[in-house]
Amino acid sequence: MRYPTLHPHLRLCGLGHGRGASLVEVLLALLILGSLLALSALAYRWVMVVVAERRAVKHVHAMVTAQTAYHATHGRFGTWEQLIDRMGFLDGFERRLAGVAASEVIGDGWYGYSFRFEADAAGFVLDADPVPTYARRCRRFRYRLRSTVSRRQTGMILVAPPTEASPPESAYQPFNP
Repeated sequence: MRYPTLHPHLRLCGLGHGRGASLVEVLLALLILGSLLALSALAYRWVMVVVAERRAVKHVHAMVTAQTAYHATHGRFGTWEQLIDRMGFLDGFERRLAGVAASEVIGDGWYGYSFRFEADAAGFVLDADPVPTYARRCRRFRYRLRSTVSRRQTGMILVAPPTEASPPESAYQPFNP
C-alpha cells in the first residue's frame, strides 16, 4: 500500500510533521484564555449591577404608583403593611432584611426600600439603597413626592453615586435613564 506524500509547499511551511505544541504556545493560549475569562467575569458583574439598578428604578415606580393609589383611596399615604397586606401590592419582597436595623424596610435581594413621611403628611421620600453587600457597586435612588399649594403632587427620581455610607442630600442629582 502506498501512503500519500505531502505537497512540497506544506513541507516547507513545517506542516505535517506531526509534532505537538511547544510549551510557549500552550502558555500563550492559556494566557489568552485567562484574559478572556477575566474580562467576561468583569462584564458579567457590570451587567448584574445594571440589571439590579434598572429593577430598582422599576420598583420605585411601582411603589410610587401603589402609594398614590392608596392616597387616592384613603386620603393619606400608607405604610408597607397597608400597601402589601391590605391592598395586595408589591408581592415578593422580603419584609425583614439582614443587616438592616429599620423595620419599615423591604427588599428585593439587591436593594432595601424605605419610606419617610413629611411631618404634615403632604408627601414622602422613598429611598432605594443597595444592601451592604452591593453598596460599593450600586447607585442609590430616591423619590421625593410633595404636594403643591394647588394640591397637585409632583415627584422626581434622584440618584447618588455608589457609597458605603448614606450620602448627603447634596449628592443626589436628577435621574435621567
